[in-house]
Amino acid sequence: MFLELPLDPVTAEDGFIYEERDIKEWIRKKQADGDAVTSPRTNAQMGTKLLPAVQVRNNIKDLVSNGVIDGELAKQWKKSMDAKEKVETTKKRVEHGDVDAMLDLGKWYRHGKFGLTKSDEESYKWYKQAADLKDTRGMASAGWRLVKGVGVEKSGRHGLVLISLAAERGSDCACAYLGSWYLRGKHGLPKDKEEAMRLLRRATDGSCSVHHLNGEFKKKAKAMLQELETIDDEENDAGDGE
Repeated sequence: MFLELPLDPVTAEDGFIYEERDIKEWIRKKQADGDAVTSPRTNAQMGTKLLPAVQVRNNIKDLVSNGVIDGELAKQWKKSMDAKEKVETTKKRVEHGDVDAMLDLGKWYRHGKFGLTKSDEESYKWYKQAADLKDTRGMASAGWRLVKGVGVEKSGRHGLVLISLAAERGSDCACAYLGSWYLRGKHGLPKDKEEAMRLLRRATDGSCSVHHLNGEFKKKAKAMLQELETIDDEENDAGDGE
């Protein structure tokens, strides 16, 4: 909690300066455990009121900009500040209905990037917002989370509807999801080799109009398709006569 320059410094009731996110998490954990809130510095009991330390933030910015604070500490602060500004700019784009910004936030919260705390719930929220605006990529991503119950209460039927719509609209990712599930008969879908082959082929042959399937899953989809095609060839060979 004390090894980096704060981006959003606040003064706690113990009189010390903390990074806002860190001290809030400290307080939250204490309260969740049913313990009295204590100072991270002195271990004395304290209240939970926090005040923005605007002057401290401005001083840090000036000291780093003027080279008074330099080295790794300043480098890390600049990197963290750039990430913070990137997130703030992206959230402003969301206010204007930018679905790409919503999808970026969904991905960043999913992986805990750019200083954001990893959160499946926040990730789903942003993917859903894009899906509500009929974005194909948002439909596929929100649908997968509904099917799996990741960051949201599980709802397989609703999730399959969204993913199916995304596949119809040309999402290679949605086609890969459905193809793998038809192959195994998962998430309420029957085992259907032909449908699995059709969808996996669409996901991997470039015929989809919306490309957001990541490289790792694309490799898996190709492997599943190759396996199905090999089995299909063997079955055809078996019927070629004596």
